[in-house]
Amino acid sequence: MKRRVHFVRKSAAIILTVLAFVSSASFSGSATASVIGNDVVIVNEDGKKIAVAKSDIVDDTESGKDIEDEASLIEDDQLDKIAEESKKAAEDFNKRNGNADTTSDILIEDENGSLINPSFDDDWSLILINKDHLIPDDYTFELTTITDSVTADVRCAGALADMIREARYDGVYLYIVSPYRDLERQTYVFNRKVDSLMAEGYEYDEAYKRAAQIVAPPGTSEHQIGLAFDFVTDGYWKLDEGFADTDGGKWLAENAQYYGFILRYPKGKEDITTIEFEPWHYRYVGTEAAKEMVRLGLTLEEYDRMIGLVE
Repeated sequence: MKRRVHFVRKSAAIILTVLAFVSSASFSGSATASVIGNDVVIVNEDGKKIAVAKSDIVDDTESGKDIEDEASLIEDDQLDKIAEESKKAAEDFNKRNGNADTTSDILIEDENGSLINPSFDDDWSLILINKDHLIPDDYTFELTTITDSVTADVRCAGALADMIREARYDGVYLYIVSPYRDLERQTYVFNRKVDSLMAEGYEYDEAYKRAAQIVAPPGTSEHQIGLAFDFVTDGYWKLDEGFADTDGGKWLAENAQYYGFILRYPKGKEDITTIEFEPWHYRYVGTEAAKEMVRLGLTLEEYDRMIGLVE
């Protein structure tokens, strides 16, 4: 499906129902369900097959509660199929829209020769989305399905599948817990964080400010364009700084660049990204750009400014 993104500021109240996980669910052997961030992860007894189920409805305090939700396993043969089909679909999408595959050296000038912000149709993989750069109204992308509840921009899905598969070859299992989110879901996730902080005693303005350091406000999240993903790994089902010390966190930190992904919110760069250190959050930017950013120690904000994509 092709999406033309039109983002407006709005409030959305989402009321969803939590149902019990039934014994007829399609998993072999026993399975356990736990809440990770805003998703339900269902783990078979062998510990190696993970299903990711969409769940905006569960509060963090309800960890361990069984949830009835459709979920599908990402098997090795599925990863192969995703990688192959997504790469072909990405080529077709770029041809239809006249886009470059990935580029980091196209600078757009106005009639006076001054650099201006591009539409990011050509530089889609380097689009800067943050509190100062909202998702453009004319930004287009196409989603592809990885599992029933995990979707991604078709242009990065192949690289994502390759990365997960290669990690498995090294004995590291990576599981996606936060993929593409639409505006309503991002609004819900952000508002829930604000509400939780207010419940701790913060006034609304302070709760909003603190929440924005943890969860991107609606319209400013890379999850809304299908290029950002949160990961967990075997034996560690938390989205916190401890992920950096796991085998999965270490593997991503060392190898993600070779598949076009960067650690989006690194430690020590909070004043630039305005987001706290998130060792689980990776963003697709293209292989060459990713390797250059890692080599130079740059965030996406710094890199886009260096090559003239933003002022």
